[in-house]
Amino acid sequence: MKKIQDFYVDRNKSIIEINKDLMFFIENFSSRPELIDLLNWLSFKTKISIQSIKFDTQKFIFDQFINVKGKFNNSFLMRKIFYDSLKFISIFFYIRLFSKKTKKQYNCELIVDDISNHTRPDRFEKLNKLCKTIFVSTVKLDKKYNTFLFKKYMRCAVDKNITNNFIFYLFLFFKTFRYSFKIGCNLFPLVSRLILLYLKYETIFRSINSKFLIQERHYNTSAIKNEIFHKHGGKISSSIQKNILQINGIGMYIYSDILFALGEKTASMVEKLGGKVKKILPVGSLFMERDLFHRKFDNIFFSYDMLVFASNHIGNFHSGYNSYHDDYYLHFEWIKRFSKEYPNFKIGIKLKKILKDPKVKEIFSNTRNVEFLIDKSSDWSDTYFLAEKAKSLCTWSSTLGFEFIGCGKECYFLDPGKRNISFLPNENYLVSAKVKEYNEFRDKMLKLINGEKNMEIIKNKKSFCLNSNDVSEKILKHLKEFENSF
Repeated sequence: MKKIQDFYVDRNKSIIEINKDLMFFIENFSSRPELIDLLNWLSFKTKISIQSIKFDTQKFIFDQFINVKGKFNNSFLMRKIFYDSLKFISIFFYIRLFSKKTKKQYNCELIVDDISNHTRPDRFEKLNKLCKTIFVSTVKLDKKYNTFLFKKYMRCAVDKNITNNFIFYLFLFFKTFRYSFKIGCNLFPLVSRLILLYLKYETIFRSINSKFLIQERHYNTSAIKNEIFHKHGGKISSSIQKNILQINGIGMYIYSDILFALGEKTASMVEKLGGKVKKILPVGSLFMERDLFHRKFDNIFFSYDMLVFASNHIGNFHSGYNSYHDDYYLHFEWIKRFSKEYPNFKIGIKLKKILKDPKVKEIFSNTRNVEFLIDKSSDWSDTYFLAEKAKSLCTWSSTLGFEFIGCGKECYFLDPGKRNISFLPNENYLVSAKVKEYNEFRDKMLKLINGEKNMEIIKNKKSFCLNSNDVSEKILKHLKEFENSF
């Protein structure tokens, strides 16, 4: 079998074929007898099932895959083993040195996990008011949030029932070293990740007693976390569907008791993408609930003739196949062409943050009726108010398109040649919202600007997203409804 650092996918294939090749390799690699021996020893020592450890192993391996290059990053290179082995010893001796005995200190109904600099607790603000909630965060939060701070692995739990001792780390060090040479790749980053997950969640769930667990980033779910949560009395672990489930991207290897999906069909591919979810429940968008329906201000934003949902697509995970960026930049060329043909129309391109892609800047450098828009403050996403007032909406692959279709407002996904099936598979409910040629795009935008509706899209709106004005209530209702199901 190929070493993991020698594996490449053929990026000339379709994303579906690339995904099959990648998942097949990950399954075979994670099933190698040498690796299974090491994982079984970890399972025996930590009392975490081999199934959970193997699932998180596969997820970690996938997370090291660089879409744009069609290969894995340098994490597994043998030439890094001496540096990573020393890092391993330093990290875990530091953790053990600053560990302490712990016991249940807090009680709540709901834990909101995975809060960091990259997430916003205010999206769970309404849930926080509906039930007793504790936020697990790596950063200090506002006083209105009851916060359990888990930072830099300080004060991890130590107990006779937790494998957190110097002897274990020494044995694990030598075993990882040995099996790395047997298998021909550096296993220290993988083993470190598995043990860090174990220590983090043994500490958290020994400190907090809660029936329910929820998190924003479905792509940060973990089988080890889920098992430890249930071991300490938790009833249901859950995650919201934050984004469109991208193939070979942020739709892969989701693990949760419940996934609160946007719409009735938006999470239909979870199992095909390596995920293990016991129940998928559509509830709508938690983000839209706060930033549109619960934003207590008058909508005084300008009404654009066309609003484009956009973001910087220069990350390694975006480009899953060779023609991806060609098609991506072509959709901006369509918008530029439209702006030239109709110079009196005002077009807004709404970004999450500042535009970083110089190629997109260049495409619109000579257009006078196109404006790049960013949020005026960090407290709210202005996109929802802008889109509510815009006459027409379009995007390459934004989840906002799903959210507004769920509200009964059409949004078209610009997909030259209908090749962008990494974000938007050619499923029946999606096809009516996809546009593959410029003339089709122009005609559909003109109809929207003139006030015409496409009922073919609207009749399937629940497939995209449920109405989002009461998402928090639906989530809490479902958690209580299925409290004893798992």
